[in-house]
Amino acid sequence: MIKTPSSLHYAGVASLAMALASLASPAFAQDAAPTALPTTAAADATDAPGSEIIVTGSRIERPDLTASSPVSVISADSIKSVNTVTVEQILSVNPQFSAGLNGASNNPGDGSATLDLRGLGSQRTLVLLNGKRLPVYDATGSVDVNQIPTALIKNVQVLTGGASAVYGSDAVSGVVNFVLDDKFTGLKLDAGSQVTGYGDGAQYDASLTGGFNIGDRGHLILSTNYSKRDGVKFAARDFSSRTLCSEDLSQSCGSSNTTPTLFSIPGGGLQQVTAAGGLTSNYGTYNYNPINYAQTPFERYGGMAMWNYDVSDKVELYGWASYQHTKTVQTLAPTATAGYPFNVYSDNPYLSAAEQEAFFDKAANPQLQINSDGSSTISIRRRITEAGGRIETHTNETWQALAGLRGDFFDTGLKFDTSVQYAQVHKHTLLENDLSYSALTNALDAVSDGNGGAMCRSADARAQGCVPIDLFSANGITQNALSYVLRNATEDDRTTQFVAEGNVSGDVKFLRSPFAANPAAISLGVTYRRETADIEVSDDYASGDLIYYGQGFNIPNKSYNVKEVYAEFKMPLVQDKPGIQALDVETGYRYSDYSISGGVSAYKFGADYAPVQGLKFRANFQRSVRAPNLYELYLPKTLGTGNLGTDPCAGSGVTGTTAALCLAQGATQAQLTNGLISGPISGQVNAFYGGNTNLKPEKSNTITAGVVIEPAQVRGLSLTADYYDIKIANAIVTNSTSVVVAQCFASGDPTNPYCQGIHRSTVDGSLSGGLTAGVDTLYANVAALRTRGLDFGVNFHRGSRSGFHYGFDFAGTYVITNYQVVGGSVIQCAGRFGADCDIPTPKWKHVATLGLGWKNVDLSTRWRLIGQVSEDADTQIQTNRIPAVSYFDETATIRVNDKYTFSLGVLNVFDKQPPIVGDTSGATSVAGSTFPTVYDVMGRSFFARVTANF
Repeated sequence: MIKTPSSLHYAGVASLAMALASLASPAFAQDAAPTALPTTAAADATDAPGSEIIVTGSRIERPDLTASSPVSVISADSIKSVNTVTVEQILSVNPQFSAGLNGASNNPGDGSATLDLRGLGSQRTLVLLNGKRLPVYDATGSVDVNQIPTALIKNVQVLTGGASAVYGSDAVSGVVNFVLDDKFTGLKLDAGSQVTGYGDGAQYDASLTGGFNIGDRGHLILSTNYSKRDGVKFAARDFSSRTLCSEDLSQSCGSSNTTPTLFSIPGGGLQQVTAAGGLTSNYGTYNYNPINYAQTPFERYGGMAMWNYDVSDKVELYGWASYQHTKTVQTLAPTATAGYPFNVYSDNPYLSAAEQEAFFDKAANPQLQINSDGSSTISIRRRITEAGGRIETHTNETWQALAGLRGDFFDTGLKFDTSVQYAQVHKHTLLENDLSYSALTNALDAVSDGNGGAMCRSADARAQGCVPIDLFSANGITQNALSYVLRNATEDDRTTQFVAEGNVSGDVKFLRSPFAANPAAISLGVTYRRETADIEVSDDYASGDLIYYGQGFNIPNKSYNVKEVYAEFKMPLVQDKPGIQALDVETGYRYSDYSISGGVSAYKFGADYAPVQGLKFRANFQRSVRAPNLYELYLPKTLGTGNLGTDPCAGSGVTGTTAALCLAQGATQAQLTNGLISGPISGQVNAFYGGNTNLKPEKSNTITAGVVIEPAQVRGLSLTADYYDIKIANAIVTNSTSVVVAQCFASGDPTNPYCQGIHRSTVDGSLSGGLTAGVDTLYANVAALRTRGLDFGVNFHRGSRSGFHYGFDFAGTYVITNYQVVGGSVIQCAGRFGADCDIPTPKWKHVATLGLGWKNVDLSTRWRLIGQVSEDADTQIQTNRIPAVSYFDETATIRVNDKYTFSLGVLNVFDKQPPIVGDTSGATSVAGSTFPTVYDVMGRSFFARVTANF
């Protein structure tokens, strides 16, 4: 049943709105950081107003030297003000981020939450914890940020643009550094809950943190956390309860793997079983939307300990240890036979008279594929609704420990920092309710048992428990048959990371410009890192016998290591001179020696120029690298799915060069002449993925240039504007299925490498069904990526002695271009979505926050805007353009003395529904007829939070 907000919920909105109107905002209290996401590094490590932060982007810790790359800082107060339960929620509204995997990632998804700066892929965004590299959650090289507890976060620093010279591999599109509060003292309880206006989608979280001094030399922090998120299925929302076509949203559509069975008969087209036992070409489709999750269930618990101890007046021992356990569940449509070909025999007792004629009367249909043993090869499409949905349960356990020494480097004025860290991630995946192809083949080959019933033909199969299955009538599947053909599978991914590094940094007192008061500063260091991955799958999964989950692969004990040396140098050239308030330059270099792909260099050059107080220009060039991850190197050839809008061989009227290419790929002339080849199912076809041990590191060039204006005449105002341009050469990608098909048919040459990678079904000529049909999309250094645009920021905060305060924060990004070049094809995705670009990449996004407050009572209003986008292939009529979407959030906070803070809020105040694009756009990330990782599919939500300090 579709839920609608009750009158009680609307009354709650009205009451809360009246309460909010009498309050003021936490975001703009004089002692609180802004709720919006500022694009400047205009706060310092102590969060004290007016000082600067020691920012992510440099290992040189000196307050007067700031990074020449743009850095934004998000405070803990900002995180709590919008009831952040999981870490990806903190950054998802930042216009510099594209949608990664998150709580709305049911299909596709793997239970993780990832970050994707600039839309270049989560594997190109480096994620740090207190400046240290976090472990990846599997061999794909991405970090699951669910492992980070929100309770201890002091702030989040986001550096956009390359940073490999400072941090090493993966820092191509930028760096996200989660800074924890390692100085907390006392006892703090923090708890929050949230529910939608429909009464579902509840989220709960609680944490308890204690900080204690150890004598007068040490400090210990212990923290434990728990959070839970209820699942909500698309059936619970009217817009997503039906599978809608892109061409006409007034009509429902769905999968041709349906119930009752749909047969693809050579020369006879698609015929569906009727309730009376006949066949009809007037078939229905399966509505797969309702059973899928719009919000996946999630549970997390864990804890963390942080410590530091002064060994002497000049040396400190520090470290941390953490454990996090997360569990995420996904539910997909029930398994199906997926158009796989099966040999059907005429003595099968389940066959009706109509099926006997349709499958075996070659005189009436000469195109039937009758084999030498008398069987007829038929493609079968049957949704096994009797089994319920396919269920994927992902359980992740992450252990991480770090120990280090830091302090003064003798009497040189330099500081040293050495550390060793080890992390281990175990990801267990349980895949339930899929069909075994071999068991189904045995079960479909039924013969009479001589007693009016049926049995499996093969004696060996019967000895192994074979039970015949009836897919030839409308409701013929028995529970015993179902139990025989269904299988579960498991996959265990284990990754480890070991890092040892040492660094010396500080002032070079003897090196000073004659025009500056402060000396130069350096950072020198070495790093050793080793990554391992081990993947173990169950036997059924490894055999490739599962129809929908395909084939999993054992990848035993693969690893690589990298040895690195690096240096960073910053120098004030001019200070406090007429026309030059400050002029600083910086450079850096890192050499990395990978055990698999060899040596590679990263470097940077940058400068800051402030002609007068309150005006600063900054520019930076970065050469960054990304080494291939273990998945890209070692993944065996694996069957999956890929996006394809149209198949040139499908339908009628295929002639000439196109027909010749289709024939070379495995189609038959009869299939082309009679228009029997079906197009992509829901915009997808089979795709074969695989690794490549000959991969080389990616190389990227990043240019950033910007201005920061903080006029003395307008106290509390900061304006920023930054240009960015990121180019990646030899990018490691899989050729998209649509690019492979387009390049093949554009060439007209069947010997073209792209054409050689297209394999058609021997039964119906399509690119789906069976284990051999599909498109090869292996990893290779074949792409060029580029994105460039502009970031804008406005921060304005004022307060009075009476306690009244107000402010405004704005962060916006305009994407000038975002494209990928593969095989000569340019795929432009700025302002687009679809089969090639997948998720929407709007040219304009922003978040703006307006706040008012008086003493300890605060109110804020946040406006999130996602700009309009158009389909990359303009083939549809009603859904080739998604208009701009705005969301508004309200938050009220009351601080009662120094102990208690209460927050209430409404997210998506106007209950804005997501844009509908239909399920045949060809974009993999479409689910529920929209993009749930981009747009709000839950509707209006209410939250409450309390923080108690003891």
